[in-house]
Amino acid sequence: MKSALLLQMAVLAVAPPARAVAPLAAAQAVLRQDVPGAAIGFVLLGLGLAAGAVAWVRRRTGDLTLLYFAVLCFLYAVRLLCDLDAVEILYSPPERAWQRLINVLTYLMPVPAFLFFERVIGRGWRSSLYRLGQLFTVLAAVAVPLEIFSPWPGLLLGPYRFLVIAAILVTLATLFAPGKERSADVRLLRASFLVFGVFALYQNLRGMGLMPWQEDLEPLGFLCFVCGLGAIAARRVFDTQERLTTIRQELETARRIQASILPEGAPRIAGLGLAARYVPASEVAGDFYDFLAGDGRRVGILIADVSGHGVPAALVASMLKVAVAAQAVHAASPARVLAEINQIFHGKLRSQFITALYLFLDLEAGRLTAASAGHPRPLLWRRREGKVDELPLGGTVIGRLRRAGYEEVSINLEAGDRLLLFTDGIPEALGPAGEAFGEERLRGFLTRRASLSAEGIAEALLEEVAAWTGRTATFDDDLTLVVAEVMDTGPSSPTAGS
Repeated sequence: MKSALLLQMAVLAVAPPARAVAPLAAAQAVLRQDVPGAAIGFVLLGLGLAAGAVAWVRRRTGDLTLLYFAVLCFLYAVRLLCDLDAVEILYSPPERAWQRLINVLTYLMPVPAFLFFERVIGRGWRSSLYRLGQLFTVLAAVAVPLEIFSPWPGLLLGPYRFLVIAAILVTLATLFAPGKERSADVRLLRASFLVFGVFALYQNLRGMGLMPWQEDLEPLGFLCFVCGLGAIAARRVFDTQERLTTIRQELETARRIQASILPEGAPRIAGLGLAARYVPASEVAGDFYDFLAGDGRRVGILIADVSGHGVPAALVASMLKVAVAAQAVHAASPARVLAEINQIFHGKLRSQFITALYLFLDLEAGRLTAASAGHPRPLLWRRREGKVDELPLGGTVIGRLRRAGYEEVSINLEAGDRLLLFTDGIPEALGPAGEAFGEERLRGFLTRRASLSAEGIAEALLEEVAAWTGRTATFDDDLTLVVAEVMDTGPSSPTAGS
């Protein structure tokens, strides 16, 4: 019929007006007959493009249901529009190449459909249906190159139709199989696929010459099917958005709770300046610091880093608050503080662990005592020598061994010394070229900025790390630092600290 109409349209250019009426009327009849198919095709094309745009905007959610829906709509719409008689009459594309394009789209369509089903039904669906999805993928991988390069278009359409019929029957059996209660999405998928299955079964039987009627009703069935799939995809999008909103609210609550467990400010001790900075990589973090105030001019400083990120690490960091507070009675013994915390967490962290560093500063004695549980070594800028020393500390991380032992290091302090404690997020901060900030740069920074106060050093270090990474608000890892500025040592005067 298409070839005859094309010939008649060509005759129109040379035939007298009176003889052109019949072919023109025939062409108009074909165009009118294609109006419903064209309307459905453009509706599906619009739905596919719109769903694809929404899927792109929401790509970070990880839900691909809408993407599969968009690809399915787009493939079917393009095939439907390409298969219209009106398109061939109006544009006269090369018939052989045009038919190859239609066949390629036909082979590809079931793949996103089965991926969509897997998202809705889940991975526990019956293996027969899963295997059919794999067969369609393999068939498309073989048939598309053959369709493009072989001299025989439609070579595998026969096996494809048999596979479609089998897939329809197996899918219907799977969707309507008795057993566990199905979700609302599956119930909607049942109804929409039942309608489409009847139309598609008729279409494929017609293509095999087994049906006496020649009307092409599949687009109407597919439109009903797409309405059901669209409702499922929209519901999942809204459900995902609602879950994301709930998660954001919970994370904000967790962030406020975690912020509340950090010290509101550093203790005020005569002759000592303290400053701390805490920059989480996300809403919640695994870094933690705290102070244990002693009598007189004495204070304990703890800084810790829980392995991992996000909520699991933040929960362990919150537990640290209670564990550290319980060590106030022996705050002057860093090794015992870490050993007791290790006893609390042993057997409770599973795959996680904690690195920690605890220092006890006694300004009246001019003495620093420290112990480490696998934490980065603190840096001490010596005013007298004008150089940076690294405290020789080691130790086992917290939570892995029941009887982990910790050794103490004790050194003298003098007025003008600066002490820097930090988590590994600072030396491991990466620049645009992928190079880490490193401890050498950290040493150089402390040497250059040693004349600053504790607050000045803390602020300048964050600025330098931000400049190194090219970021200003967030980093790839949590950043925490504590700076201690020794301004005076020895017994306090009667007015000290007033």
